[in-house]
Amino acid sequence: MNQQAAPTSTVKRTAAEVLTNSDLQRMKVGQKLSDGHVRPGAGTLKAVKRKAGGSSVVEFRFIWRRAGVEKTMTLGRWSSTGGEGMLSLKEARTKAAQLQDVVTSGQDPAAQRELKREAVRAEQAAALVAVKHGQEKTLQALLDSYVESLKQRGKDGSAYDTANVFLNHCTRPFGDIVGLPASEVTARHIALMLARLVGPGAQTKRGRTALKLRSFLHSAFKLAMGAGTNPMAPDGAADFKIALNPVAQVSPTEMAATFNKAGDRALNAQELRQYVLHVSALPSPLTRAALTLQLASGGQRLQQLLRIESTDVQPDVLRMLDPKGRRKQPRVHLLPIIDEMAEVLASLIELNGAGSLFASRDSVMQAETLSVAVNEISAAITEANPGIPPFRGGDIRRTIETIMAEQLGISQDTRAQLLSHGISGVQAMHYDKGKHLDAKRAALRAWNNYLADLCIGGERGNVVELGAQAA
Repeated sequence: MNQQAAPTSTVKRTAAEVLTNSDLQRMKVGQKLSDGHVRPGAGTLKAVKRKAGGSSVVEFRFIWRRAGVEKTMTLGRWSSTGGEGMLSLKEARTKAAQLQDVVTSGQDPAAQRELKREAVRAEQAAALVAVKHGQEKTLQALLDSYVESLKQRGKDGSAYDTANVFLNHCTRPFGDIVGLPASEVTARHIALMLARLVGPGAQTKRGRTALKLRSFLHSAFKLAMGAGTNPMAPDGAADFKIALNPVAQVSPTEMAATFNKAGDRALNAQELRQYVLHVSALPSPLTRAALTLQLASGGQRLQQLLRIESTDVQPDVLRMLDPKGRRKQPRVHLLPIIDEMAEVLASLIELNGAGSLFASRDSVMQAETLSVAVNEISAAITEANPGIPPFRGGDIRRTIETIMAEQLGISQDTRAQLLSHGISGVQAMHYDKGKHLDAKRAALRAWNNYLADLCIGGERGNVVELGAQAA
């Protein structure tokens, strides 16, 4: 029995040719070519020419099958040299090989691409959040939070002084630094701020101001670092993401040794007379009024005088707040208004009206401004009289108290009440609630009489001896 021969297949399977740049260059619109360089089995690399706008482009596609369904992923457009946003033939083959590995591992390249895109979107969103955080959590925001914390603790006077120091020695001269995220502020930035006050380029050294600024900055960063676990911290003080306090790396030792020295200078009568004459000739009405009021009020602290508002000026009493020390609430300091003080206060109210008596442009006059004025007066006096040692603002207060004690016979208790010194002891703190206004008034009267006689030409003239009355 004849056996029939098996039929021969007429289908020929041919491998795709390895593509060249010339092949891609000659392609026609609609044509598709497989690249034989990428071995099939886990996906193939194809080049497709299509219209795009008013011209045509060749783009690479990776094609694979998953669960019996053919899937396509566009890799990019062809360029013989590659370049930004384009793929060379070699780069397309590398991408195709990587995708084949994904398919071989049982993964879906489309899902993997979506995961990568999602990761990029998440990264971009996090970057936007970081930018927004940086814009909101700047050094300026940190400084504002610290000032607000002082206000919440009832330290309005300290908040006022701190805000002015920040404004004049951080915000205005270093707008670029206070605009940085607080977490990016370094010890170098802090050093630059302080160098403006005490460095070689500072025309007038402001050592005490520099020490105050450093102290305020250190406390502000310390507040922000602990705000996350402090239920009493003000709103906005947390989340500055500060790991280290940059101010702690700027040592105050040398500044303190140079500038934070206890003063012992007291002007004699003739030096005081020259000082008073220079004050009366100052060109700035506000500076002249402030230093004149300090003299007339018996040497009150300049910081306290500069806080006075029109509502603090009562018919016969000037109300001030003394936040000095560790007290949570500033102590009310009442001062009788005598004629010499009333004249200056009236001129200030006329100059500035309601609100702060020492308003200057868009802020309030700084104690540093007055310190500079005193230093300039001292320089003028010592230049004309080389034998006279220099003096500074704090020496005026010491001079007045020294004269009150040694020449006017005003007791230590009255001087303490008049100049708002630290009043301690159980009796003074809890039982002695008297305002001492009569004794203060008599002391101020004696002092201003002394000052008037001194400026007229004599050292004493007819000065009222207080003795026991001043006590």
